[in-house]
Amino acid sequence: MDDRHFPDLRRLRAFEAIAESGSLVGAAKRLRISQPAVTYLIQQLEAGLATRLLERTSQGARLTPKGEAFAARVVRFFAAMRNAVEAQLGAARTERRAASVCERLTRTQCRALLAVWRGGDAQDGARRLAVREQAVLRAIRSLESLLAAPLLEHGGARVQLNAGGREFSRRLALAAQEITSGLQIIGSGPAPGVRSLRIGALVLSPRLILAEAVDACARSDPRQSIEITEGSYEELVALLRSGAIDLIFGALRDPPPYDDLAETALHEDPYVVACRRGHPLAGLKRIGRRQLAAAQFVLPTAGLRQSVMERLLAEWGVESASQIHTSWLPSLIALVRSSDRLAILSQWHIDEDGAHDLQALPAIKIPHATRHVGATTRRNWLPTPFQACFLEELGAAVQVRVTGR
Repeated sequence: MDDRHFPDLRRLRAFEAIAESGSLVGAAKRLRISQPAVTYLIQQLEAGLATRLLERTSQGARLTPKGEAFAARVVRFFAAMRNAVEAQLGAARTERRAASVCERLTRTQCRALLAVWRGGDAQDGARRLAVREQAVLRAIRSLESLLAAPLLEHGGARVQLNAGGREFSRRLALAAQEITSGLQIIGSGPAPGVRSLRIGALVLSPRLILAEAVDACARSDPRQSIEITEGSYEELVALLRSGAIDLIFGALRDPPPYDDLAETALHEDPYVVACRRGHPLAGLKRIGRRQLAAAQFVLPTAGLRQSVMERLLAEWGVESASQIHTSWLPSLIALVRSSDRLAILSQWHIDEDGAHDLQALPAIKIPHATRHVGATTRRNWLPTPFQACFLEELGAAVQVRVTGR
């Protein structure tokens, strides 16, 4: 969600109160404001969304189908916001104090904090919001006072968030994703360019499976849009935990490095040592240490494959004299195809993703536990219907590839 479109908290609080109490009168009592004020806030919310959320009846206010769908996300939004506040308060938190802070949080404070977090410092945050830097700092200072905790620090001439401010911002951004999902479900997107599904693809993720699932999902609803971002595991996990992407497709870590992540395995895809077809070692049933020591490897520069390669060479007591180091997959494959160099790839990549001029060397065993490919998501993530469709199509694509049915 664009920081400028962070939701109006007063309107959402009024809507949540009506959804829970079932009436305007009950919402007014809960919020300690007048009934006309509640009515006005709901009218503003509906006008902004161009959607009817409530039906007024003689018995009170009843949620429309879209209102019910949106209310579920609003409840999750405020629960996530409360979790963010409680985590920031730490040992000083009490139920009463956390509730008080959540009630007094403002849209202006949240927008300013997220803008600085995404921009890197207060100056860039102000630029993102098209306001003066002092306005951003004033909003965050008021938030610091509310939390009784510092959020900013000086880094030379820059004013930026401290570690606590960055973590609070990350949690706040995840809360805002609930509203983004709610808007997508009811057909009221917050701004042009917001994607319905954002996938992070790891380097060796099976590309044909991903393409088939994405294509099938896109055809199911042409109104929706999908964005695919490629990157390292570390890069994509950071994006996932900040709400910038919805899931990661590729090799699982089992267990994931953070407690707030969950993994769903789809199929086995072991690492293998790959070579070009016709390689001198390809026809051998046994490969000795001397032959492996004489081989030239294309060595990965980072990530899981690098650690696997290091274990492989250590287990064989071999020091590679490789001249070439790269984790960029197109270069790695081109180098293996055009020479007698070896590299670590995945079995699925060789068998299914069009690398037909490559083959595995089964005589070289990889010292690594069974590798699974699947989806990594946030543990408490609730996918939209379109996102759930993609997960179903992803499982179906794997099933077809594995079983032929």
